Amino acid sequence: MIEIHTKVPHCLGQDEAVVRIQQMVASLSQRFPQQVHQVQLHLKDHRVEVGFAAYGYVVSWSAEIYDDEVHLMGRIPNSAKKFRAKIEQAIVSRVEATLLPSSLPRAA
Repeated sequence: MIEIHTKVPHCLGQDEAVVRIQQMVASLSQRFPQQVHQVQLHLKDHRVEVGFAAYGYVVSWSAEIYDDEVHLMGRIPNSAKKFRAKIEQAIVSRVEATLLPSSLPRAA
């Protein structure tokens, strides 16, 4: 298995970030019905464990969610090595979009 580690900063606070990550995972198979299958979600405190099949590969990752940062740790099969960058980019960009503030404060 190939391991992927990355961090995504945010400014939502831990509780809001946990809720958003949980909602994002819960909607994966509905939003991407042709690509994502068999989504499994486990939530404990500030840790989210996710497993799913995408493009014929079984992918698992966990998110340790803190007040200002999410630590992502993923595992993909060795056979998906040539798609590592694409898989990592897709997951990170989805998490980044999920953690964007709803509205930015206006300048005075």
